[in-house]
Amino acid sequence: MKKIILVIFFNVFTVSIIIGQDIPVQQDIKNIAGILNAESDSLSIEQLYIHTDKSNYAAGDTLWFKAYLLKASVLSYADRSGLLYIEIRSDSSNYLQRIMVPVFKGISYGSLVLNEDLPKGNYTLRGYTSWMLNFGENYQFKKELYVSNGPDTEWLIGYHAEVKQESGKDNVHLNLRINEFDKAPVGLREMQVSITNGKKTWFKSKTETSLEGNLDLNFDIPDKILPKELALTIQDLRKSQGPRSVKVPLTLNRPEYIDLQFMPEGGVLVANQSSKIAFKALNEDGRGVNVRGKIYNSKQEEVAVFISSHKGMGAFNLRPSANEVYSAKLELPDGSYKTYLFPPVVQSGISFSINNFFDRDSCELILSPSEDLKVGGKEYYIMGLSGSMVFWAASVNFKSGEIKVRLSKTIFPDGIVRFVFIDHHIKPLAERMIYNHVNGNLHISVETDKPMYAQRDSISLKIKVVDKNGTPVSGSFSLAITDDGQVKKDSIVDDNILSRMLLSSALKGYVEDPGYYYNGAINEEKWRNMEYLLLTQGWVGYDWQEALKPLKPMTYMSEQEFLVKGKVTNAFNKPVAKSSITLLSKKPLMILDTLTNDKGDFEFKGIFPVDTASFFISARNKNGKKFNIGIDMYEFKPPVFPSVMNRAKPWFVNIDTLSYAALNRQLSLQKTYRTVTGKNMLKEVKITAKKLVKNSKNLNGPGGADLIIDEEEILKAGKVTLGDLLSKKLKGFHQSIDMEAKPIYRVQSEAVYLIIDGMDTKFFIPEATTYGEYLKQLFEYYDADEVKGIEVMIKGKYMMTYGSHLLDLSKERAWDYVYIEVTTRSGRGPLSKKPVGNYVYKPIPFTIPKKFYAPKYLPGSIADMSDIRSTVHWEPNVFTDKDGTATVKLFAADNPGSYTCVIEGADLRGALGFRMDKIIIKKQSIPVK
Repeated sequence: MKKIILVIFFNVFTVSIIIGQDIPVQQDIKNIAGILNAESDSLSIEQLYIHTDKSNYAAGDTLWFKAYLLKASVLSYADRSGLLYIEIRSDSSNYLQRIMVPVFKGISYGSLVLNEDLPKGNYTLRGYTSWMLNFGENYQFKKELYVSNGPDTEWLIGYHAEVKQESGKDNVHLNLRINEFDKAPVGLREMQVSITNGKKTWFKSKTETSLEGNLDLNFDIPDKILPKELALTIQDLRKSQGPRSVKVPLTLNRPEYIDLQFMPEGGVLVANQSSKIAFKALNEDGRGVNVRGKIYNSKQEEVAVFISSHKGMGAFNLRPSANEVYSAKLELPDGSYKTYLFPPVVQSGISFSINNFFDRDSCELILSPSEDLKVGGKEYYIMGLSGSMVFWAASVNFKSGEIKVRLSKTIFPDGIVRFVFIDHHIKPLAERMIYNHVNGNLHISVETDKPMYAQRDSISLKIKVVDKNGTPVSGSFSLAITDDGQVKKDSIVDDNILSRMLLSSALKGYVEDPGYYYNGAINEEKWRNMEYLLLTQGWVGYDWQEALKPLKPMTYMSEQEFLVKGKVTNAFNKPVAKSSITLLSKKPLMILDTLTNDKGDFEFKGIFPVDTASFFISARNKNGKKFNIGIDMYEFKPPVFPSVMNRAKPWFVNIDTLSYAALNRQLSLQKTYRTVTGKNMLKEVKITAKKLVKNSKNLNGPGGADLIIDEEEILKAGKVTLGDLLSKKLKGFHQSIDMEAKPIYRVQSEAVYLIIDGMDTKFFIPEATTYGEYLKQLFEYYDADEVKGIEVMIKGKYMMTYGSHLLDLSKERAWDYVYIEVTTRSGRGPLSKKPVGNYVYKPIPFTIPKKFYAPKYLPGSIADMSDIRSTVHWEPNVFTDKDGTATVKLFAADNPGSYTCVIEGADLRGALGFRMDKIIIKKQSIPVK
């Protein structure tokens, strides 16, 4: 018997066919869907993608970017936020650089100049709006970057680790080979090799390399280490050559430590119901590993076989018996087996499976209940969501047993669709994600005016964008063209706007090689592997009970535009109404004034902070006096993100022959460039005057310190806390913990003694607070822009002056401390950082978009290798017209070979596009005279 029902999604009706019973439309499911959609609309959850010109940079390089800020539910442009924060963070999640850029109709673009003193290594580019911070990290943008100082500054490290059991412990035999970049062995060199686990060093050895540059080490692995945090540090101990060391991830990947998990489709394994069981196997480095094995029942009878298909993922079918216990046995390389727990079998429940057919415009939902659920006529609900919006919903019962639903996929947007099965108490019983591809992405074509080009040739690209029906599309796109001889582009490893926005952003955890899946809708093998990805990483718990409660106040407010906001209070912290506020700025030049409201709040709009923006804000009471009033500013407080355990292997570790050849060509290219341009000349040595801190209370007199951080240097540091500033500028400054797990601060091994404006901070320690805890409060309390200068006394007479003045030398030694004298703008010491009636406000400045510069050449210009751009062209604003076309013109550089051309973007109404092409550059033929 077939019956047709109508179900609600958005504001229109759609028809689905349910086989097996007559199901009425229920008001409850309409209410639930309506509540969820109203909440989703009010939340306006944002999703961000940032297109960069490349992923590998040198210190001092310019990173070019374009940001696409879209609504997570429908991928049209987001209109809630007008400010975007972009930052570079280290692998310990300490931010190193941060900029703020304006967003208009979901689009922003600009550049970020990487600090020249940025140490080589792995970094994370992170982007977010203030509003995004309310919804977790999945919606924010993260991308791994690698910063190098050039191939000729690195060692080549080869290592092989073999693990064996000895005396009940895992013993590692580590063979290291160290070469210079030209492959000359680093032989007969005294080295210190350390193995760390997070911040803890548990193995250290001083040894000497052999004549061939080899080192052989043996060590036991402690039982409680975290393998994902193991790192190897090699340091050259020769003093005459200066410090030279490398730190690389140490990967062991012991087969017996493979993490193997089994996940029944829908979330539960129901007795006597055929189920699809997905599985995923991970190595110790957190990456997928291919496996094979067997499933056994309690009688040790084989009931199923599993073999991974892609990145350790796969699936198999099993019909579990009631009261049966199953186990999985994984076959190891040596022929032995390891046993893993299998999900328990439940007696009562509903098996939920979906057939998401390849290259079909429909899918099939199957719900199979256990016998006890077929009676009673209980109502259940199914909902299909894209993002946080309900696009389809129905109510069902199991009077007639199994239910099959054939559902058109055209009612959902492209990307992840999540089906959730819940009971009448809104308790989730099963959940399943599928990938939807039916409405189609944008089709981008790039046509060149020539089949190939010569060096310094003029290149014209005609770009055309159409939808799936061939209709021209106007939209906003960005174009990056890079030299393959210097920039490695990997379409499998690299993310793009399609794989990020339509797939990986909806999944929890790390998605390995996300670019592999982006064209999965037209490749049946990739489509199947994408199903395995969703079956394993696609379980996203949703708290439906919480979702139906009234919205809670958000921690972070949305920012439509840049505002200067603050509050004026008196000595008793009471608001001062109708206080006269004046704002002065030199850059940009302006003088503005306003009055506080009844709550003491004030606000200035229409300001565009640029460069080193600094605003002097003055407040007066009703009588025109500054006495007894102070200013508190409402400033953006950057979030604290968890550490990113970046396990990306640096290029110089276990490098293969092809990669080495490419890097050698790059080095040769750079040497030729330096020869042609004269860049090998020594830099001019500048002699600068001794730094001084104005109004310093330094006991040694002005400039009497081993290290001075003056006002100019502090201004360049940007918006950071005093603690962050010291971490950046004072080598060896760090926080650790004492025996009672309380914070203590040190510089190398000596304790920190802090003096603020000549006042000994130990006199102001609150009751029941340790000195370390008080220092932590002060380091977080003060912002760098409230500090005029810092002087550090580490050794010699500078340190002794402070020790004799502050300590009882019969009980303490002066050289057990490093003395830090901080001079603040208020000059009031640790009592208060708020100057009476005045405030110097230094926001994160806007970064003004710069135009990508590339030289233009006249016909016949001779390539002399003085132009070796790695990013040949960057164009963030490619706008297609009503005919879907745009033209981009550029000039080739001097290095012959091939270019990779990447263009991606959106129509800002829900459709996305990505295209990668090649441009061939042949060597210039110079006519013989």
